[in-house]
This record gives sequence, C-alpha cells and structure tokens, in this order.
Amino acid sequence: MNTHANLRKRTLRIVVDTCVFKLATFPSSDNPSALIAELALRGMVESWVSPAILDEYSRVLSQTPEFLAELLVVFETCYPITTLNVIRHEPDNRFAECALAVGADFLVTVNTARGHFDRKRLDEVRIVTPGEFVSLPAVQPLLAELAHR
Repeated sequence: MNTHANLRKRTLRIVVDTCVFKLATFPSSDNPSALIAELALRGMVESWVSPAILDEYSRVLSQTPEFLAELLVVFETCYPITTLNVIRHEPDNRFAECALAVGADFLVTVNTARGHFDRKRLDEVRIVTPGEFVSLPAVQPLLAELAHR
C-alpha cells in the first residue's frame, strides 16, 4: 500500500558530537563540519539530541551563543531510557544512547581515537567523521541542493 508517507524521501537522522559543531564555528570554505551544521540548520537532515547532549552543547558552544540558539531551534529531542557504558570515554555514551534511541543513521564525530568512538558501527548506527559524512552518496544530493539555495 502506497501512502503519502511512503512516497516522501527519507530524511537522514543524525546525532552530532559536540566537537563537530565546535569545528563548524571556524571559518573555512571547505569545512565539512560547517556543511553538516548548515544541513541541520536548513532542516535537510534530522538532528537529534538528548538533555545531556544539550547541556554539553551549551557548555562548549557558550562562546558562540547565536550559533547555539540557531541550532536549538532545529534539534529534535529524545529522552533515552537506557544508560550505556560501551565507550570508555564516559561522556561519549550520551551520544550513543541518543543515536540508538532514535534509530539514527549516523553518529558524526571527530573523536575516533581509542576509547572514544573507535568502531565503525554501534548496532545499526554508522559512526563517521565529518569528512566521511559529507562524502556519502546519500549526502551528496543534499549538498548539491544546499549549494543552489
């Protein structure tokens, strides 16, 4: 049965580690983190957070309150009921909890060192760097559309 919802393009669901949005605040013409932020701000991807993630964003992005305020408007909020301890760097577990709770397609981070997000998947959630994310075939049409806006 074809419903209107089935005919719509599926929007990518992402959870973005704080460091990616921090990097997005640095000016550069080829900054993949800034491209991810722009996709989120324009509602071209679903960006998910939890209250714990919002707290971390607020602390880390306090020097760029306008940018933080713009992001806060577009975030979808979830309230994970499962507490994880699968990542040695304990605060990173909050991002994993959120990604799993919402069935995110991607968790985007630069923290891929041992003890952080040092695996490529967390169940069905792919863990990618900003550069990997913007290079994905599913993201390329979004970036092309963004360039024409």
